[in-house]
Amino acid sequence: MITPPILRPDTVKRSLHSSFANSKKQGKVQITMDDIADEISYWSSATVCYVLGANPPLSVLEGFARRIWKGKVDKVGMISYGIFLIRFTSIAERDEILAGGYIFFNKRPVIMKAWDPNLNLKKEDIRIVPIWIQLEDLELKYWGQKSLFKIVGQLGKPIMEDAITKERDKLTFPRVLIEVSMQQEFPDLIYFDNEHGNEVSVAVKYEWKPIVCKHCQGMGHASEDCRRKEGKRQEWVVKDKSKTSEMGAKLQKHNGDFQPVTKGWKPKNKEAVPDTHLSNTFKALELNDDNAEMEEQKELNQDVSSKGGGGEPPLLNG
Repeated sequence: MITPPILRPDTVKRSLHSSFANSKKQGKVQITMDDIADEISYWSSATVCYVLGANPPLSVLEGFARRIWKGKVDKVGMISYGIFLIRFTSIAERDEILAGGYIFFNKRPVIMKAWDPNLNLKKEDIRIVPIWIQLEDLELKYWGQKSLFKIVGQLGKPIMEDAITKERDKLTFPRVLIEVSMQQEFPDLIYFDNEHGNEVSVAVKYEWKPIVCKHCQGMGHASEDCRRKEGKRQEWVVKDKSKTSEMGAKLQKHNGDFQPVTKGWKPKNKEAVPDTHLSNTFKALELNDDNAEMEEQKELNQDVSSKGGGGEPPLLNG
C-alpha cells in the first residue's frame, strides 16, 4: 500500500514562493530608450493643460482648443479627469502658444505646460493665478495705464489692460488682468487718494475668484455654496393619525357641502329621478286694447252674418 505524502503549510508556502519568483525572473523584460523613441517623438509637440476650477468634458474643451488655435491643433485627448493633452502640428507652434500669454476658458485660467515623458500628469499646487477684474464707477481721468496699475496694484500684480479698455472703445468700466494669490482676500471696495488728497472708493467686480472650497477642495466657490456638500438626509416620517382623523371628522361634518369624487369622476346618483311637471307658474297676460278691439270686431261680424245682412256678395259659378 502506497502512503500519499503529507503536505504541510510551511512547505507549500516555500514551494509557491520559489516557483513564482523563478517565473518572474524568467519573464522579465527590459524597455530601452530605443523602444519608446517613436512615442516620445510623436508627443513632443503636445501640451498638458487643465482649466483651473473647472472640469469641462472632452468634446467641449476640444471645440474650444480648435476654435482659438485654428489649424494648429492636431489631436486632443483626456489623460485623466480634468487633465487634457493637446498635440499641435509642430513644436514651433506649441512653443509660440506657450509664450503667447494667458488663456482663459469661461473666465477661468487654463494652466498649460509642455509635455514631458517624465512629467507627473497630476494637477500641480498652484499658488499664483491670473484673473480679470472690472472697476466700476471709476472716473475717466483715472483710466490711463499708470493710474489703473497703481489702483489695482493693491489687489495683485498688474499684467495688462484688455484691448477695449486700452483703445477706449467702451467707456462703461476698465478691465484689467492681474495676478493674485490663492490665499489672499478679495475685497469688494478698494480706496486711493486722488490728486486733491481726497479718498476715493472704487467697486471691484471679479470675473472669477480663486476661492478654494473647504468641503470639496474645488476652486471658484465657497464651502456654503458647494453643490457636493451633504445636505439634510431624507427620512421617512410616520403620519400623525390624530391629524388624519381630525381631518376626516371635518370632512364628515361638511359632507352636505361637498360631493364625493372617485378617480376624477363624480359618482352617479342611483336614486330615482323625479317626474318633470310642465306648468306655467305665471299668470296669463291680459289682452291689450288693440287685441280687445279686434275681438269685438269679430263678434260684430259674426252677428251681422247670422242676420243675413251686409258683407260682400258671393262669387257666382258659371
